[in-house]
Amino acid sequence: MEAYRAIILVIDDEESNLQAMKKILEQEAYQVVTARLATTALTLFRRQEFDLVLTDLRMPGVSGLELLRAIRKENSDVPVVMLTAYGTVNDAVEAMKHGAVDFLSKPLRRETILKCVQDTLARAVRSADQKPGAKLHFLGNSAGMSQIKKTIRMLARTNASVLIDGESGTGKEVVAKTIHAESARSGRLVSVNCGAIPESLLESELFGYEKGAFTGAVSAKPGLFEVAHQGTLFLDEIGEMPASLQVKLLRVLQDGMFFRLGGTEQKRVDVRIVAATNNDLKRRILEGKFREDLYYRLNVVSLTLPPLRDRAEDLPLLAEHFLEQAKETYGRKGVALTPEARAAIEVYPWPGNVRELRNALERTVVMLEGDLIRPRDMGLPEVAMAIRKITPEEAGLSALSAEIRFQVGTTLHEIELEAIRRTLEFTGGDKAKAAEILGINQRTIYRKLPEL
Repeated sequence: MEAYRAIILVIDDEESNLQAMKKILEQEAYQVVTARLATTALTLFRRQEFDLVLTDLRMPGVSGLELLRAIRKENSDVPVVMLTAYGTVNDAVEAMKHGAVDFLSKPLRRETILKCVQDTLARAVRSADQKPGAKLHFLGNSAGMSQIKKTIRMLARTNASVLIDGESGTGKEVVAKTIHAESARSGRLVSVNCGAIPESLLESELFGYEKGAFTGAVSAKPGLFEVAHQGTLFLDEIGEMPASLQVKLLRVLQDGMFFRLGGTEQKRVDVRIVAATNNDLKRRILEGKFREDLYYRLNVVSLTLPPLRDRAEDLPLLAEHFLEQAKETYGRKGVALTPEARAAIEVYPWPGNVRELRNALERTVVMLEGDLIRPRDMGLPEVAMAIRKITPEEAGLSALSAEIRFQVGTTLHEIELEAIRRTLEFTGGDKAKAAEILGINQRTIYRKLPEL
């Protein structure tokens, strides 16, 4: 196997510095991704796994220190090295306090950069080897999410292929990361979106190519299967994979063997596959767009993620988590949700799921004038507009009240729980309707659900 090439994210607002760093690192066979703004870097960081981050300290907008805090808020232990031309002892202390592993002063010499990178990556490998276990990467205490967490812990102890399905934005990639993090696999997690890469490039991305395989192939390049050796390869939007590549993927799943594009030497890899889709693969099989044998190879174990509207009791926790992330990233520590905004968040159906909630809160923190977030700041309707008023006749209150009987000595707490339980039965589980009937806030029902 060809040696794994570490992936380094470099952030500097000076283009000349950025290109100089990129050249130095690429000459040593590192893979380099660059960004001139911390906000761009954070977006890249959330989409891709990196082995090391090198960031300038002082940049327009979000600083390197704020970026460091945001990375740590992502529960990531990726090593971060701070770079600055204006370094002070206080800057270094502050950076180290928030988890930076080193602090280099500009102008940077080639030898200094490479020694820092080599030493940091070596320490990171030793630290990963000694780590007792990873924490679950996603939030939620609803019954559905609790069962998914339990399933993930079981899956992590195996090497079985996993097929995750669910609507867009439900967190399929986060689940894949968690399965890998909880596993004992020594390699890295590598992610690829099969629907985002043109068909002509996807094969070379997955399987690599040899020098001269096509115009522009001036040197050999390992594919993502080789990069993920002894680790996990996450194939997002697997339903979009071209038919021509499905055959080659099936071969790798069967015996771990493949050829690079233009190559004659078979490569062998040990890779666990986690695939995800928001398409109905069985329907695509009937349409002749997806191979049935590949489907069963991928679907050794299946995991279906519920949409956010079906796990509304997780909304307060998720909203608070994403709000705190955005506040840290953009330096808006005083921002808070009003009670009306919290209620609107809990009522809104969030068709874009967790991704929509996260983006809505981040956008609002960026654009907010003042410190209090109201429903209209997030583009949400007031709760009174979102829930239709129910008349006593529609609610059937007289019939409902006649069905509830309590013995003398029943505590008020027990009466409250029984009233909520019976009202939910009457509304078919519609919490918004039950809250309207009972004249209470919908959040009260969510708080009582564990006792119910």
